[in-house]
Amino acid sequence: MSAPDGRPTGWDVVPPRGTTAVDAQEARIAADTAGAATQTPGAVPAGRPAPQYGEYAPEGWVNPVLVEQERQERQEREDRERAAASAAPGAAGGSGRPAVRARAAATADRTVTTGDAASARRLGASPVDVLLTFVLLGMGLVSVVQSLSIGSVASTVREELETNYTALQDPGALNGAAMISSVVMLVVFALVLWWSVVRLRAGRRSFWVPLLGGAVATLLSAVVFAAVVFRDDGFVAAMMRQAAGG
Repeated sequence: MSAPDGRPTGWDVVPPRGTTAVDAQEARIAADTAGAATQTPGAVPAGRPAPQYGEYAPEGWVNPVLVEQERQERQEREDRERAAASAAPGAAGGSGRPAVRARAAATADRTVTTGDAASARRLGASPVDVLLTFVLLGMGLVSVVQSLSIGSVASTVREELETNYTALQDPGALNGAAMISSVVMLVVFALVLWWSVVRLRAGRRSFWVPLLGGAVATLLSAVVFAAVVFRDDGFVAAMMRQAAGG
């Protein structure tokens, strides 16, 4: 009995009786040699596992079967992702065109951002408003600087009172009133300047802020001087005489 490749197997390789061990070994070697000579070219020798596909391929060789499988798997995965992306907006009640909606939302966001930036860069409600605001602030600054000359302010007020009414018994009290008035005007001007800048940077109308600040500062200064003057006995007596004579 012989193997498919022509080698003797089974009882064909059993040595006859009376054969020594050396003769038996030689007989087996001869049988293997005969089988190897008669086997089909390219066949795997008996007892050796068959090589895998591409095992003896040259360096750099790529299995085309695996490449095709990877391409098909990648294509199927991309198809599933596209199908899921297109089905999600439809399930949520959308229009089924997420890319178009995303681009529209991005464009709207950019438009709003650009509009906010333009508003933030614009100074004041208009060029005229900006000009009036700065002119009025400049006039207020001049008034504050003049009020810091306490002696000059007190002297001017004393002359006005003596010309129109009567001389004060304590003219030195006007120096204290002038000092308090200058501090009040300085504080009011600082607040007006801050408020005007805030409104100008926000693009809002601001020219009325210095006007309001000037009115407030003038009123407070008048109250301070009136409090000092009406505490002077000579001035009060003169005012009562004028009221009685009139």
